[in-house]
Amino acid sequence: MVKSPACSSMSTRRASLPSQALEELQPPGRATADGESTQSPIKTVQTTTSFKRMVLVQTSPSASKDVGRLPFKKVPSAVPLDEAAGGQWNPLTRYVSLDPLDALGILILLSSMIFVMFPQIDVRVSRFFTSGTHFYLSDNPLLLLIRDANRMLPYIVLPVMIVLMMAKPVKRSDRLTTRRALFVVFSYVLGSAIMVHLFKNFFARARPRDVMEFGGAMEFTPAWQFASICERNCSFPSGEAASAAAFLALLVFVPNAYRKYITALIVPLSIIAALNRVVFGAHFLSDVVLGWILVCWLMLWLHRKMGLNTDV
Repeated sequence: MVKSPACSSMSTRRASLPSQALEELQPPGRATADGESTQSPIKTVQTTTSFKRMVLVQTSPSASKDVGRLPFKKVPSAVPLDEAAGGQWNPLTRYVSLDPLDALGILILLSSMIFVMFPQIDVRVSRFFTSGTHFYLSDNPLLLLIRDANRMLPYIVLPVMIVLMMAKPVKRSDRLTTRRALFVVFSYVLGSAIMVHLFKNFFARARPRDVMEFGGAMEFTPAWQFASICERNCSFPSGEAASAAAFLALLVFVPNAYRKYITALIVPLSIIAALNRVVFGAHFLSDVVLGWILVCWLMLWLHRKMGLNTDV
């Protein structure tokens, strides 16, 4: 009798198996006298499949301790999944993690680069609010009211904060209130007072209404350029824009549950009060933008150094 190819292949695999495994794989109705297989091709395929399954079980990490284990290791996924996005890959959640302090620093650098590389932005924005050489909105009653209110806020906020600081802390919440009040005072004193006046005296930049482009006698200079043109009460950066930014320090007194809503309300008001100085011809756009962002960066740095970023 001639052996079929399938039977020959099965006999070869059977010869390499241990005797115990051969007994388990012995199909019913098999003739063993001459070693020839009487199994049908379909059952031969089934036996081969069983053999393959047995090998997979013995070589898997979950096999018995008596069987040598392959050094399989759990490989972490190369692509992170965002559970909040329904198991889909979101690159922002894993690879973009920018600290707010660093983000403001980058914003300061980018804004400065734009105003230094394209200084005519300041002149063109200021010219938009002029008629000839006159800033035609400088006498607007509403804008004057916004300017005066922004000027009065430090004289109201700082005395209240000083009273809170002088009050004797009794409970832990009182000590936290004292630290918050100190944070507000530092924001005004270090930001809108010391830093602004140091920069004004160092860069000595002329105000828009004093430069030749708008009928003045002084020369226009870009932001961050040492000019030595203005003798006092100079333009860069804007003190009132810095004061409008320092007012945001009061957000530390707002509970976390409502802070984002109050922030969304007063931040636009702070920006309007700052940009109001451009409309009046008192400051260039770069004076206002950089003054406002610099104080925001300083407040965020103080907030972290004073340990207020973990407040409830």
